[in-house]
Amino acid sequence: MTKVLFDHNMPPSIARALNELIKLDGHEAFALREKFPTNISDIDYFNQLGIGWIVISKDLQNSRKKAERAAILRNKVVAFYLSPALLKKKINEQAAAIIWHWDKILVQRNAVENGLFQLPENKSKFRSL
Repeated sequence: MTKVLFDHNMPPSIARALNELIKLDGHEAFALREKFPTNISDIDYFNQLGIGWIVISKDLQNSRKKAERAAILRNKVVAFYLSPALLKKKINEQAAAIIWHWDKILVQRNAVENGLFQLPENKSKFRSL
């Protein structure tokens, strides 16, 4: 079973919608505020997640911060950041892209111990960050 956490910068409605689709296969999706206090730091929640978790975020800058990257890698989290092109899309188009890539997201989670990847708007492959 895989658990997905949508960062504060992602609409909770996407987490709820994805959860309805993936729970049939035993997976779960949550908005960050459903699992942690709203004032928790990124590093603190990465430290509490650990193995098996996927994080989806719009905060591409976060992927470039040393401490945040280290926390993701140390805690064996796999993080996906929406690409700049996908960030420009409407919320329903962002949700559609996440759903479109869902099976590949699961494959990636199972193929790597940890990592940071860019989620493309189209059918191209994930780019390692």
